[in-house]
Amino acid sequence: MGSTSISRECEEQQQPRSPVHPRMLMSSRCYFYTFCFFVISSFLLSFYVQGTIFKKSTQPVKLTFVRDPITALDSRILIISPYYDPRPSPSVRVLAIIHESVKEIYCLFNCLLNRTISVRASIDLHSDRFGFPYGTADLLCKEPSECNYRYISFQSPNSTVTTERLLFEVKNHPLPSISSNFTVCISSIYGGYNNVLQMVQSIEMYKILGVSRVTIYNTSCSQNIDKVLHYYIDEGTLEVVPWPINQYLNTSKEWRYSEGLTSQVGYYGQTAALNDCLYRNMYKSKFVLLHDIDEIILPVQDEDWFSLMEHLQRLHPDTSVFCFEDHVFTTSASASGFDLWPDIPGVNILLHPFREPINWNEFINRKMIVNPRQIFQTSIHSALKHTGTTKNITQNIGISFHCRSQERKNITTDQLIRDDILRMYNVSLVPKINGVIRKLFTHS
Repeated sequence: MGSTSISRECEEQQQPRSPVHPRMLMSSRCYFYTFCFFVISSFLLSFYVQGTIFKKSTQPVKLTFVRDPITALDSRILIISPYYDPRPSPSVRVLAIIHESVKEIYCLFNCLLNRTISVRASIDLHSDRFGFPYGTADLLCKEPSECNYRYISFQSPNSTVTTERLLFEVKNHPLPSISSNFTVCISSIYGGYNNVLQMVQSIEMYKILGVSRVTIYNTSCSQNIDKVLHYYIDEGTLEVVPWPINQYLNTSKEWRYSEGLTSQVGYYGQTAALNDCLYRNMYKSKFVLLHDIDEIILPVQDEDWFSLMEHLQRLHPDTSVFCFEDHVFTTSASASGFDLWPDIPGVNILLHPFREPINWNEFINRKMIVNPRQIFQTSIHSALKHTGTTKNITQNIGISFHCRSQERKNITTDQLIRDDILRMYNVSLVPKINGVIRKLFTHS
């Protein structure tokens, strides 16, 4: 209809009012109306993105820079952080926790010169969400050409009209250089966590083995633990990421959904925290260890992680994921000696050198050391998407020392296996623990 009316208007221009030739006048007016038509169309199309029209507020838009580790875009989408990812082509990989029903979301690249380019995200909901309705997801947005950006924002069909635009800084852009050999990623501590002694012992053991940095996600802890965290932050060993997942979703202490649970996400968003830690350290650390605070990957033949990984890479040069058997050293059985900190709350891991035998007929939990630059997605006990191979490490080379309450309830005390692998480090470990306890909890 627009083109027909333009043509009729052109036909009606018969008598020019100036020396301009009639056909030239008719042609120029046709061009003018056509130009107006395309300008208006382009203006409308600027609000039309991949088949969805987003309403524009008549109020000035306020730009807000996001600093929080978790941000609710709407009731179904929690944004954690966007990371630049050049694999296999330049993109922004946005780590998020989303409801299984989410099918559409857009990344708005804020280019220089006040340009905004919208790119529809490819949504990849991780396979390991264990039956819960919310799970970890990658929102992958291809980097637009000729767009120099630092921040992105988001839009979904369910987003309400707002006068505020949330801007998220894209991390790892540009890529940092590797500055650490080993980083330990600890998924969320929660429930007013107060296992002071085991936390100190574990971190000091990580340092002996060669850790450069420990990253812990903190949902809830005691004042004593908070004191420990600040000590290691000031020392330069620890990075603490606030993790208030329970402010947004009903969380569960269970890893698997079962009928009747009102929980929306499993185990305080554990897989989301591990994936964020992986990308946070992807281009800073040569290797990343993924486990819990009550676990320590211990070499059996080698002295530390550096010599362990040098050994393993020599044997398995194409491997990017090294998986270590989880051996439970039960707190239900104790041995004499090393009862040195009776007034400090928490488990003394040096008192429990008895491990449960592994049941090879059941699933074997494993914890990982990975080359992060070859990992795309990780779960708790395995990497979901990666390049390179996966290698299960036998217990004669290394194990995951897991000091906790007894897991196999049918095991009797005489079936436990005495294993002093941790006590081999006591000469260097005990003085380090004493030093921290003295500084933090001894009052003169």
